[in-house]
Amino acid sequence: DWAAVIPPINLPENSRGPFPQELVRIRSDRDKNLSLRYSVTGPGADQPPTGIFIINPISGQLSVTKPLDRELIARFHLRAHAVDINGNQVENPIDIVINVIDMNDNRPEFLHQVWNGSVPEGSKPGTYVMTVTAIDADDPNALNGMLRYRILSQAPSTPSPNMFTINNETGDIITVAAGLDREKVQQYTLIIQATDMEGNPTYGLSNTATAVITVTD
Repeated sequence: DWAAVIPPINLPENSRGPFPQELVRIRSDRDKNLSLRYSVTGPGADQPPTGIFIINPISGQLSVTKPLDRELIARFHLRAHAVDINGNQVENPIDIVINVIDMNDNRPEFLHQVWNGSVPEGSKPGTYVMTVTAIDADDPNALNGMLRYRILSQAPSTPSPNMFTINNETGDIITVAAGLDREKVQQYTLIIQATDMEGNPTYGLSNTATAVITVTD
């Protein structure tokens, strides 16, 4: 039998190597008395994208040959085979799963650079105005892909510099102060920032967009 079941291998994307980078050694217990040859099959080995994973046919050492990209392929499912010197299968194929672990290598991208919305003058605080949306190619279930929104600036800053607030998770922009008066200010321009890592200012990656809010009669 195979010397061990191979637990899933977790491999961070964008590894710097050096390559080939050794992952695990696959052995059959029958190797003691037979000269076995090992091979791996599946997408990433002998099927496209070929040659990412290679195995030493004699030692059974499985290696990865280059950096991986989770945004292209998040998981590989390979099968390892053992044959004797005559090519006869001596073991049932064993499954090898390689999970590509997400790194924060994508910054948020707003779906539009400029967002246009409107709000009636005299609207009460808490009135919904519009929603801005950004997306991130990193894993949405990991901090790398969890976005938070905030308003960086409002122009003009009258009658108050904080006429609006943004729901930091949904991107909904809402009025927060009274005093929207079309005769005084017809349009507000907000700079909105989206930051991943749940908005962490130190580690998160950010991008900005503009929200133009017209005050209607």
